[in-house]
Amino acid sequence: MNLDFFTVASNLISLFFLIAAGFIAVKTGVLKPEASLHFSSLLLMITLPCTIFTSLVQREYDPLFVKDGIITIVSGIVLLISMLYISRLLANLSGVPKGRRGIWAFVCTYSNSGFMGFPIALSLFGNEGLALAVMFNIAFNLTLYTLGAIEIIRDNPDRDSKSLNMKAIIFSNINIATVLSLIFYFGRIKVPSAFIVPVKYLSDITTPISMLIIGIALAHSKASDLLTDIHTWTASAMRLLVYPLILCGILKIFPLSSNPLVAAVLVLINAMPGASVTAVLCKMYHSDIDFAARSMFIQNLACMVTIPLVCTMI
Repeated sequence: MNLDFFTVASNLISLFFLIAAGFIAVKTGVLKPEASLHFSSLLLMITLPCTIFTSLVQREYDPLFVKDGIITIVSGIVLLISMLYISRLLANLSGVPKGRRGIWAFVCTYSNSGFMGFPIALSLFGNEGLALAVMFNIAFNLTLYTLGAIEIIRDNPDRDSKSLNMKAIIFSNINIATVLSLIFYFGRIKVPSAFIVPVKYLSDITTPISMLIIGIALAHSKASDLLTDIHTWTASAMRLLVYPLILCGILKIFPLSSNPLVAAVLVLINAMPGASVTAVLCKMYHSDIDFAARSMFIQNLACMVTIPLVCTMI
């Protein structure tokens, strides 16, 4: 397989431009800091569900792909749940202060599987690699917006019993969209173009909105905090190097499938920087968005070195 590092670098640079746009918009007064709350609501309630729905319904059904897809989904669920709770334990043991432990665990566990993972998987592994990345994203969404969201909510010092409304978390727009996409894909249900076109338009603005929210949050962070906050660096090391390399070693010893792309995609997706939705969830649940934004910035910078390193190990 050919490793197209120019594609990797191009996607990383694009992220920085989007983050910079949010940063500059606040600094110049074009946007007020409160705008991130409205952007967060738009993203979680409308554009992200559209992104999830279109990721599968636009694919042609392939019966040969289903077996590896199911392996990828199940493996992804086991992997992400394990990483989340190991990270929570490590946060407690390593002295991460209260109010950050859930975010630290979240940042270590969840990668930017969509905007960065998808195009890089397509470039390195072709259409089959992209399809497997989409299947992993099902496991990603099912755990991120339930167990992952709970970890971030726990960091809100003013949370009450309503904050952990499990019914609202489980039956969120995100999870409803995930279930519907599976039904449409496996049921081979055709979606009328009059419906899918506007949904795709909404899907396309998810990444810019996510990056703008990070930029808005960074506009209120001190530059010195980016360098001196040790916990952002430990979380970044876990996300970018420790977990991907451990996973790579495990899958070499215990292959999941005769198709080597299954293991390759799992490692690649988990080598991406933290999920851009981290800052969005922190804003929505009133947790430490500054810590989340700093972690995202450092990871998006450092991954320009770590992603090619991990790719050589696959």
